[in-house]
Amino acid sequence: MPTSKFELYHGAVLTQVVRNPGLSLKLFERTGEHGWSEYEVSDNHHAYCLFIKTTSQVTKGRKGRHYSNFTFSAADVEQLRNTPGNVLFCLVCAEKEICTLEWEDINALQIVRNREACNVCVSWTKGSELHVKSKFAELSYSIPRNKLRTFSWT
Repeated sequence: MPTSKFELYHGAVLTQVVRNPGLSLKLFERTGEHGWSEYEVSDNHHAYCLFIKTTSQVTKGRKGRHYSNFTFSAADVEQLRNTPGNVLFCLVCAEKEICTLEWEDINALQIVRNREACNVCVSWTKGSELHVKSKFAELSYSIPRNKLRTFSWT
């Protein structure tokens, strides 16, 4: 049975999530045509909406810097706007990196505030943390590479 990149990239995120004891996982969107899905991750006390968006393209730039670009359609932005509760967003940069963003990061990038389609770029060099910018703003801080693995779900 052939395996799609969608399944491989989502599997990378979900494997890290389910290794955390006491969490349950529920899939909401079952189609791979849009390149992202929504999951509910919960323990006995808290629930998070986990969004996963993937790209199979990593561009190598100058001085060893790598880039992955993600497109958020107006429909994607509207779906984010209508999500209640806690949100965790994973941008999977091919088989290279997983950039984990919380709601505060999404707000700082002004993705939802502008209500229009935009691109988000994740960049890094070997051993560095991840740098994220959108069409509207750039994070003034870096995202740790291991944020999903060390994220506290409670």
